[in-house]
Amino acid sequence: NKDKMQKSTTVSRSQYQHAKNSSEADAPAVGIERPNDLDVLRGRGGLTNRHVGNMRFRDEARKLRVAYRDQATSRREKYLLSKELVKRVREYGGRFLEMGADGLWYEMKCESACRKKASQVLREEKWT
Repeated sequence: NKDKMQKSTTVSRSQYQHAKNSSEADAPAVGIERPNDLDVLRGRGGLTNRHVGNMRFRDEARKLRVAYRDQATSRREKYLLSKELVKRVREYGGRFLEMGADGLWYEMKCESACRKKASQVLREEKWT
């Protein structure tokens, strides 16, 4: 009886957690008019290149770039380095933002998109 009750409680908790996660994912995104100096802006051109947050992002990438570009670095290690860069940005309070059709900035919820942005900056020659 106790096992059945415990199993039932576990299922209920996981169902609750799933419902909680689903409601967070379904919550409407809040637009940001003015990104702060810690934010990383997704996009091309002068606006994103000169943004203080993107410059700091590139500075953080420089610290990891030598290891990333080393020929002995495996694909798995490169993946982990890009995740590390995303983690560092979040630790200092940065967010990854992209501009919406309405002209406001929105936080990128897709972790793989943030990691791809990090991989891109780790590969770049321009900002060495």
